[in-house]
Amino acid sequence: MNAIYAAGLNGEFALENGTLPWKKVPELQKECKEDMAFFKQMTLKKAVIMGFNTFKTLPFPLKDRLNIVIKRNAVPQKIENTGNEFMFFSSIEKALNALNFFCPDDIFLIGGKKLFAEAFRKNLVDGIIYETVFCKNFPNAKIFINRPQKFSLINSRKSGILVFNQYRNLEAPKAQFQSGLQNP
Repeated sequence: MNAIYAAGLNGEFALENGTLPWKKVPELQKECKEDMAFFKQMTLKKAVIMGFNTFKTLPFPLKDRLNIVIKRNAVPQKIENTGNEFMFFSSIEKALNALNFFCPDDIFLIGGKKLFAEAFRKNLVDGIIYETVFCKNFPNAKIFINRPQKFSLINSRKSGILVFNQYRNLEAPKAQFQSGLQNP
């Protein structure tokens, strides 16, 4: 499974209500669109796994993706051709077991912070971390993300105030990585 997220210069990840700190900054709209285009390019036609708080921030399922939500008291579901809807599982592991027909490179963890922390701690991210850094401070941010030290930078590309990084998990036995970052 891969992970994909954006953060500020100091790991700023979200405001107290869970929204992205750069989303409403007028002078960053071009960069927000570039970040979202990269996110879409990387996750389109793939499975995305999110926590319940991330799910609550979305007005609708992400189009053309298999949208998986981790909710601790959810009844596990069998994966079928679901179109554009949400499917609920009680743990990341149960979701990954249900996704066993997916190539691991086609599964992306998209948030939130608690789910990232759990997946990193359990070594479930055995692929790539795709990290977009907004090279700016966001003092109103209340939620921060920490990339574990076991991930090593394998590629980086700068675009204005954005830096698109790729990290590989050095401890994961089946870690595979793609060389090069594509432009969104």
